[in-house]
Amino acid sequence: MRNPNGYGGVSRLPGNRRRPFRARVTVGWSERDEGRSVQRYATIGYYATRNEAMMALAEYNRDPWDPALRGITFKSAFDRWAPDYFEKYPSTRRVTESAMAMCRRIWNLPIRDLRTYHLQEVIAGMDDKSRGYQSKVRSLMHMVYRWAMSRDITQKDWSQFVELTASEQDSARRVFTAGEVALLWSVWRQGGMEELEPRRHRGAGLLDSVLLLLYTGMRVGELLGLRREEVHAEERYIDLRGTKTRAARRTVPLHREILPVVDGLLRRPSPEFLLCRSDGLPLTYSQYKGWFDRVMPELGMSHTPHDTRHTFISALDTAGVRRAATKFIVGHSQQDVTDRYTHKDLPELIREVDKVKY
Repeated sequence: MRNPNGYGGVSRLPGNRRRPFRARVTVGWSERDEGRSVQRYATIGYYATRNEAMMALAEYNRDPWDPALRGITFKSAFDRWAPDYFEKYPSTRRVTESAMAMCRRIWNLPIRDLRTYHLQEVIAGMDDKSRGYQSKVRSLMHMVYRWAMSRDITQKDWSQFVELTASEQDSARRVFTAGEVALLWSVWRQGGMEELEPRRHRGAGLLDSVLLLLYTGMRVGELLGLRREEVHAEERYIDLRGTKTRAARRTVPLHREILPVVDGLLRRPSPEFLLCRSDGLPLTYSQYKGWFDRVMPELGMSHTPHDTRHTFISALDTAGVRRAATKFIVGHSQQDVTDRYTHKDLPELIREVDKVKY
């Protein structure tokens, strides 16, 4: 039986397909040069049987939704949701847009394809942010998902399963003591602790990474994304692209004591990343933190990955390194700092970082 005009239709596509039946509807008309009007179609979905396709078509006609939204990205969903929200709550614009900037890694992914682990990676990249700020980002994800669900773009709010990584008391950072740093060096000289590395990451140099973080102040996300080509051991610097602000892209001087560790990491078989899995891909934050949380008790220590950065900043201060140089080295935004230091100042930055004594 023929479907009513405007109802849509089901057709079988040629070839050997798992879902050969396509359901589609008319979404408009276009004028041809000859003056004829032709229909413009949008696909509802592809199905294994004609019956499934007809049921989907019937469901659509019962509660129509915009097929053009089916592949909408997280960023596009935000752009459609935000105007009404900002009109209702104008004072929240700044903090909401800041939270959205933290979600950059998922901007171009279709919201229908996002899962908890995509969203969790966003939070994991905010290890140096407060719990309150992480909570704001998760809340933004939730509101965008509610908008998408109301338009039948997705059926589930995956943000409800996202866990915050910041501690309840963010100010309670613990620096590594001189004795703990000495113990890390001792274990490193004895060959590290590869037996505690996950089997698929065995030999990745995870203990080396803790020392590297302690002597550079890099964020964990910056280290995990660090490419071999960005490390210049002979010239004693890292050309860091950064993961946050304009100031995060910087030249990081290498302390003379960390050079053997850097050389060892560069000798490991890795095609692209300085620290990577056995398949050559970079470790995720959750993978790295899982190992970190496992190895710290084995060493008799109690630290988070971000404690390495806090320790380095404290060591720079204790060594009397000038505030402007400290801010540049660790990638803190400050107008006079980002304008003051460039790659030409590398010898000065190396002298400053070499003042650090653990």
